[in-house]
Amino acid sequence: MPCWHARAVDIGTFWDIIETARASAGQDSPFHESLTDHLATLGEQDIVEYRECFEKTLGVLYRYDLWAVAYLIGAGCPDDGFIDFRAALIAQGRDWYQKAAASPDSLADHVAVARAGHPAAATRCSTRRSTTPRPVRFGG
Repeated sequence: MPCWHARAVDIGTFWDIIETARASAGQDSPFHESLTDHLATLGEQDIVEYRECFEKTLGVLYRYDLWAVAYLIGAGCPDDGFIDFRAALIAQGRDWYQKAAASPDSLADHVAVARAGHPAAATRCSTRRSTTPRPVRFGG
């Protein structure tokens, strides 16, 4: 008979950890350092469960429409760049994660994309027509 135990890190707790790290991040302590510091306070099993939630959450974002948006925002997006893009999207918190998962074009409204002046923010390009990321030229 398999052993069952309640998971200490479920998806709600996962997002709580992300939000805690975001709240304590600042110029002296960037997000990744805050997250590492917080995870260091957890037990080994909790860290394993956090990683499992992270991998599942990352996997949900492995879609061509999101890859196309990442390509537009970054003026290109190789495989490893897409992993980084998805991890950075998770680091933006549950709200942005859910917005992007529901509609990748919503990332055009993210302040970092708009502030950078990326064409994706200015043009509201739709990625719904194609499932294959491809270069997009703007202008004539």
